[in-house]
This record gives sequence, structure tokens and C-alpha cells, in this order.
Amino acid sequence: MIANPITWPNGARCAVAITFDMDSDSILYSDHSGRASTMIGTASWLRYDRVAVPRILKLYQKHDIKQTFFVPGWTAERYESIVREIVSEGHEVALHGYYHEKPNTLNPEIEKYWFDKSVDAITRVTGKHPVGFRAPSYRFSKHSLANLLGADLLYDSSLMSDDLPYLLSDKESGRTLIELPTDWSRDDWPQYTNNSELGYGMPIKSPKQAMEVFLAEFDAAWAYGGLWVSVWHPYVSGRLARLMAIDEMIQYMKSKGGVWFATLEEIAKYTQQQIEHGRYMPYQDTLPFHA
Repeated sequence: MIANPITWPNGARCAVAITFDMDSDSILYSDHSGRASTMIGTASWLRYDRVAVPRILKLYQKHDIKQTFFVPGWTAERYESIVREIVSEGHEVALHGYYHEKPNTLNPEIEKYWFDKSVDAITRVTGKHPVGFRAPSYRFSKHSLANLLGADLLYDSSLMSDDLPYLLSDKESGRTLIELPTDWSRDDWPQYTNNSELGYGMPIKSPKQAMEVFLAEFDAAWAYGGLWVSVWHPYVSGRLARLMAIDEMIQYMKSKGGVWFATLEEIAKYTQQQIEHGRYMPYQDTLPFHA
């Protein structure tokens, strides 16, 4: 099923990253700046991160795993104590825009301005230059790769062209970075998100129904040696019943055995080493497409 497999560390059958996008109410100031201050109900929903993130950290402590959080720069600046708690627990904090702005809706100069501002914010709050990026709403633009390379990032996790790590190559410079792909089937947004003020009306699934989708994808990755990167949001899946289901999901993954739980930084660095030593030859996409 996978024609070009990678060998995971210590004989693991698959790699798993349970990533959280900690947007909080940055979304309102990106997409609804003119009325953000009046969207009190929606803001309260998004600000549940203050409850959810510490709860998620305790879950990771329970299972002794380190994972990756993608945080907009604006969010990091307003919720510094939460972000610093993430860092103090040994987890990775990666880039997710500044206001959760969508890169492919911006002109190149504005996109770079907000990208640079997000790098500065995350570096200041965490004390470490970030190495990874996920475009808000997966809205990677034809200029995004050049920005990532210019900031010496190691990886991106916005795109969906493979089951394994692959390379993104910038046509103009010829430089590459590692893509750690995910897919909408591993995102909690389609399963749970219903907010009339933001225009989302998905039928809310029970955690059991949602987990059928996530675990089907995991079982396939485990069977064939894939990379399983899931995308969750604290204010969505940090709710009690849903986080209970994630706890049970992790227990199930552990019971299967042969699962490498890792941050995306760890997975990217391992992939880079495998490439450098000639043990893995990944697929390569050149951006922009068809240019």
C-alpha cells in the first residue's frame, strides 16, 4: 500500500503526532476585526483554551508523551503563562500565523509581515526560535514556502500529498524543507464544530462516532508504516467527553505496540537524518505547482 516506506525508530510500525492548534480568540481579530469585541459568546467558546490546555498537558503527563502545539503569535502574547507552561512540560511550540490570518488571501508583503511578526512573538515567549509551521486553516500560499525557508524552518505541516514525510522544493531557490502531512480525516473540526456566528454548521458527532474515523486512519497507518498526524483544537476537543475519548485513543494505540509518539520537530529531524544517510528517498513537490 505504501510504495516507498520509511523505517521508524526502534522498529516502530508508525509515527504518531497528536497536535493541537491553540488558536483561542485570535480567529476573531483575523476574520472579524470590525466586530470582534461584540462577539462575546463566540469569544467565550474560543477562550475555553485556558481550561483545556492545562487539562491536555495533564493527559500527556499521564501517558509520558511530548507533542506539538501550533500557536498564533497574538495568542502567545496574550496567553503567555499557558504557552510557557506548554514549554515547561517539554512540548514543542510551532508557528500558526499571527492573528490566524489565512496566507493565501494576503498579498506577499502582508503575508511576510505577519509571518515575521509571528516568528518574533513565538521566539520571545518561548525563548526558542520555532522550527515548524502550520498555515491557519491549511491556507498555505504560493509564497509561504519562501517565508519558511527564509526563517530557516525545518518543517511544515499544512499540506496533504502523502502518507509519509516528503519534501517541498522552492522552484526559485531550489531549497527544500520537510512536509509532515495530515488530512481532514484526522482533524476534529469536521466532527464537532458548530458555531452559527462563524458560519460553521457541522452536525456534532459523539466522541465515539468521531473516534471511528480517527482510529480507522490510525489502524491503516499502523498496518502499513505510515505517519499519523492529527489536528485538534483545545476549545473543541479539550471538552470533557472528547478528551476522555482521546485518553482512550492513546491507551488503544499503546496497547497495539510499535507506536512512536513524537513531536513534529523530532519526526522532522529523524526524517532529515534518514534522507542524509541515504536510507529514505521521499517524494518531492515543487512549489508553485504547474508554474
